[in-house]
Amino acid sequence: MKFLHYLLFIINITKVEVYFIKNQYKSICDNCKFFIPNRNECRKFGEINIITGKYSYESAISVRNDEDKCGEYAFLFEKNKIKFATIPYYFLLENDKLIFILSYNLVPFILCYIFTK
Repeated sequence: MKFLHYLLFIINITKVEVYFIKNQYKSICDNCKFFIPNRNECRKFGEINIITGKYSYESAISVRNDEDKCGEYAFLFEKNKIKFATIPYYFLLENDKLIFILSYNLVPFILCYIFTK
């Protein structure tokens, strides 16, 4: 008789767990610390090229679609606590040439303004 109670308890607990997992808020990759926003890649899943030494990461979409990796419900999600620093960092990486050209052209004007006062 106790076996039947244990069995029913286990069946109900697993149903409750599945219900809460499926109904929990789906985490967004943009808020994850492993997400690379300028390339839409996941830093958690990648490999290094042994010849060039550069990392190649998998796309965030393929990682989220694969249940063995992060999955639809983002089981490996970790909140990005320093998002205020990562957004400008990736902006600078993506627009480094533009920033260089603008700063190169603005330096003479700034120096003239400083020395004419």
